[in-house]
Amino acid sequence: MFRPNKKHLQSAIFTSVDQLSPKLQKRLKESWAEVFYKEFFSRLEEDPFVVLYSEIPSRPNIPVNVLVGFEVLKAGFGWSDEELYDAFCYNLQVRYALGYRDIREGEFDLRTVYNFRRRLSQHMQQTGKNLIEKAFEQVSDEQIETFELKTGKLRMDSTQIASNIREMSRLQLLVEVLQRVHRMLGEEDQERFKQDFKLYLKGSSGQYVYHIKGEDVDDHLRPIGELMHRLVDDLRADYGQEPTYQMLVRVFQEHFTLDDKDDPRPRKGKELSAGSLQSPDDWEASYRRKRNEDYQGYVANLTETCDPDNDFQLINKVQVEPNTTEDADMLKQALPDLKERTGVKRIDTDGGYGSPDVDEAMRKAKVEQIQTAIRGRKPSEEKLGLEDFDWEIDEDGKPQEVICPHGQSVEVQPGRKEHLYLAYFDSVICRDCPFAAQCPTEPLKRKPRHVLRFAQQETDLALRRKRSADVRATGKNLRAGAESMVRSVKHPLGNGKLPVRGKPRVSLMVIASAAMTNIRRIQGYQEKLREEKRKAREAQKQMQDAIKNVFVSFWGFLQRCLLQHSYSKMVVRAIPI
Repeated sequence: MFRPNKKHLQSAIFTSVDQLSPKLQKRLKESWAEVFYKEFFSRLEEDPFVVLYSEIPSRPNIPVNVLVGFEVLKAGFGWSDEELYDAFCYNLQVRYALGYRDIREGEFDLRTVYNFRRRLSQHMQQTGKNLIEKAFEQVSDEQIETFELKTGKLRMDSTQIASNIREMSRLQLLVEVLQRVHRMLGEEDQERFKQDFKLYLKGSSGQYVYHIKGEDVDDHLRPIGELMHRLVDDLRADYGQEPTYQMLVRVFQEHFTLDDKDDPRPRKGKELSAGSLQSPDDWEASYRRKRNEDYQGYVANLTETCDPDNDFQLINKVQVEPNTTEDADMLKQALPDLKERTGVKRIDTDGGYGSPDVDEAMRKAKVEQIQTAIRGRKPSEEKLGLEDFDWEIDEDGKPQEVICPHGQSVEVQPGRKEHLYLAYFDSVICRDCPFAAQCPTEPLKRKPRHVLRFAQQETDLALRRKRSADVRATGKNLRAGAESMVRSVKHPLGNGKLPVRGKPRVSLMVIASAAMTNIRRIQGYQEKLREEKRKAREAQKQMQDAIKNVFVSFWGFLQRCLLQHSYSKMVVRAIPI
């Protein structure tokens, strides 16, 4: 039964914290624990998590903000579950961060944390809704509003996240799947397929492939494919709803194809999809090769504020997808939510985030994309490109007027098809143009005009190139801090090698680490303010001391003057007239 946690708002008269000396109490309230309590724990709305609990009157739940706080602390400090639980039991800072002021309060079993994670994962798989993601966004939005951070400019970057799965060869993966299918079968079916599985049950899948040479692997794939093909047909009626059977079907379809005689043939390397199953323990992890390195797992896409006027920046969105997902697709997916929550007007990215679909989404959202580089073929140095022209576009991003490098300005006219345009230039002017040999326009045969034909996608690409070049010319790259953001999130997570599997659990840890990164940034900002105040007090004290010294010196001088004046009078009176 769900019950919100309001107890931490009313502290007891005497607590364990009160037993600390004033110096230690001050140190505690200036530590990360106070920031965590005020800026995360107290802001977290628990009501969205009510769907995880029964409506039937029963024992009240362990506070949701405590359980979510557990996940943030675990990811932020890189703790194991046992280390986390020990820290909660014996570390006063951890208890203070979670709203407990007395060491005797809040005892519960670690199994409660496991059950909470399981319910979160099941809810995400059943509904597609990530409650932790929504909680993070709700808290970060409140933090941004509290510290008056500007959100009109954002930056985005992605990074590879490795799932906690074994690196398996293709043959080992297939044998592992067969072994798990055998464990799924009932006793009668195990006896029926005894001879078929005999060869693959003599040891683990790793032991099976250990003595097989690389050139002999293909000879073992075909009989495995034949067995899988037969199992798919024979087991469908009795085991069709079993997850292991569904895994068998998926693996067979990914690794084998049927020839003209309906016999399974192993797919060749290039025929295998990067999204194929990488491990029986993580169905959503995928394979990607990037910069000559192999990755198995997921990609995390992080977005944060980057306005130079902000005192510090905060992460405000985290996305986790299989690592075959393109950066541009994640930007397109995130854009509507970012626009609604932040009112963003500019997003700085690298070259991987550009695509025609993103250009269209940016036009509709009225957001400007600034890329540090443009993916694709570089423009020819011998020919002028559309980026060398100046453009006037309307609110919808459609070109209205174009100015050539020679300065001739003409209106843009629609072409015969949608998203195609024409621009007619005067041939008389073009004849004397110094760029005539490089110009992409074409002369018309019947009219003294040169025509420039282009599409909306080409215009969008040209505008992106111009914006990128303009930013490079200023020397101000707002995306420069994106690598620091990525490192801050990955560092506590074993630098990207997570101890968990599956998209729900991977997503939970990455989001939790991002939340702790925000806490550290807020703490750093507050420490900076305290240091500035301390320096200001010292400067004020030095000024007061200087004024005091001047006053004392002046007063001494005045006293000496008065004494000399009095002495002079006495001397004058003593002289006879």
